[in-house]
Amino acid sequence: MDKLDPIFTKVLWSRLISIVDEAATGLVRTAYSLVVRDFHDYCVALYDAEGDMLVHSTKSTPGFIGIMPPLMKNFLAAMPVETLADGDVLVTNDPWLATSHNLDISVASPIFYDGSVIGFAVCVVHHLDIGGRMACIDSRDMYEEGLKIPILKLYEGGRRNDTAFAFLGANVRAPVKVQGDLRSQVVSNNVCIRGVQKMVAEYGFRDLSLLAKTIIGMSEHSLRAQIRKLPNGTYRHRLRLPPVGGSQASVDLVLTMEVHDDGILLDYGGSSQEVAAAVNVTLPMTMSYSAYSIKVALDPAVPNNIGCLRPIEVRAPLGSVLNCRPPAPTWARSMVSHSLPELVFAALADAMPEHTIAACGSTPLTLMTFNGRKHNGEQFLAVASHIGGFGASFQADGYPCLPFPNNTAVIPVEVTENETCMLYLKKEFAVDTAGPGRHRGGVGEEVVMIVPEGDQGTDLPVTTSIRGWGRSPESSYPVLGLLGGQPGRGGHLTLNNKLESQNQVFSLRSGDVIRLTTPGGGGFGDPLDRDPELVRQDALAGLVSMSAARTDYGIILNGENFTIDQAASAALRQARPPKAGVARPRSP
Repeated sequence: MDKLDPIFTKVLWSRLISIVDEAATGLVRTAYSLVVRDFHDYCVALYDAEGDMLVHSTKSTPGFIGIMPPLMKNFLAAMPVETLADGDVLVTNDPWLATSHNLDISVASPIFYDGSVIGFAVCVVHHLDIGGRMACIDSRDMYEEGLKIPILKLYEGGRRNDTAFAFLGANVRAPVKVQGDLRSQVVSNNVCIRGVQKMVAEYGFRDLSLLAKTIIGMSEHSLRAQIRKLPNGTYRHRLRLPPVGGSQASVDLVLTMEVHDDGILLDYGGSSQEVAAAVNVTLPMTMSYSAYSIKVALDPAVPNNIGCLRPIEVRAPLGSVLNCRPPAPTWARSMVSHSLPELVFAALADAMPEHTIAACGSTPLTLMTFNGRKHNGEQFLAVASHIGGFGASFQADGYPCLPFPNNTAVIPVEVTENETCMLYLKKEFAVDTAGPGRHRGGVGEEVVMIVPEGDQGTDLPVTTSIRGWGRSPESSYPVLGLLGGQPGRGGHLTLNNKLESQNQVFSLRSGDVIRLTTPGGGGFGDPLDRDPELVRQDALAGLVSMSAARTDYGIILNGENFTIDQAASAALRQARPPKAGVARPRSP
């Protein structure tokens, strides 16, 4: 057989996706930490014998799209195919060879069939801890960020490398969970291996080469066809992120995008140099969120593989914050890389407004890390995620409290309370956080947590790291709207009613209260074009106050039933025309 017909290809392609999803299920069911079970910060992928990525799990963060394809090539450069045996398992967490920070451990296994390697299974997991500093952005280099694992064999011929496991366990704060999650990754790879071997035997294939060539070619052709629909030209945008760490300098992200026929070049020349804080980004991570932005806007339905990346070229100056060099610290690299979709969408807004969204209040997500001991002496190390509103689009309002672009799950309140001594007093939608627009942004959330007193609390301090920009409208990094839409609001943190900046490590005692308001998403289009009935419904739902309905949308609401004063509202709107130069998008 030298060619696969489209229907048979679809059947086989779906079979591969189901295999990696089954492997991901094996990972989740055997994992020890909430990062895997509840947060879903992992990726399972399948490669052909050449190390080209064919599919990855449907539950996966976009940060792996550009990282996974070169990952297996890097493994094979250090451990060529001829040096591998059935039962071998390779491992690394090198930020420049793998997934750009030490906390992600990558595990790869060759897939043997009839005595030959026909592919590779890879599982990447974000681990709770890898040693080094407590989670914070103050690391001065990668050596402060924990244990670095060079490419080595975690298992050899099916026999476990006890030295590697012991070395890892001796250097982390939660050895049982870290070692347990690592074993779960091996379980995941084994599930993937068995699934591929069964499929190949069932259809009488010798290997995956023909299927790989077909899938990769179709994916590349599909994206190139969508790129051809864009007008050729150069599109530019820039973002300024606030200073981080001890630096007084802002972080500038500069994008020049060139669309030429069926290819796109994204050039980040002019962006800031590496910074003395743990937010630097390696080039594969820059590729990930750049390619994700293009693909989700133009060709979202085609599953991800190496073919989806071939029409896209990404450049960033070596030594810049988007292409850092060892040993730059990278622990919180998502604080910068998560802004790249916003940068790309803003550059494309005039060319394709119907396919872009305003900025998201969840960019980046606010991540809390808690480390301490419960009242009974049990040690804990856990994370909690809190999410802002999704950006509005040409077609619809933004979703409330939806992670973007990280695509991880929201950790339930009950899980955080069970894993730590923290107690939630409140977790609800935050009124007036959504950015006003013809389509408003998604609302953010208000979260209040306490270190309880008594048997529920602790006699010892709880070390708490809170990571996030705090993107309030008055900050230097607001959640911007698009095409006349207004910024999202919120982004405030207080400790015992005292306003604090994020990206700090706090030492909490019993009775201490943390209050966080995450920002809403940016609006899309002129707020004065919003349907008054939608404003009334938002007010009834408690998402928009009566005063904000008046000031932001020109809608005057009366009484307990929130009826619209039609005459007064019309007069108010008429007296407040849109600003000159603001484009009002047409209704879809």
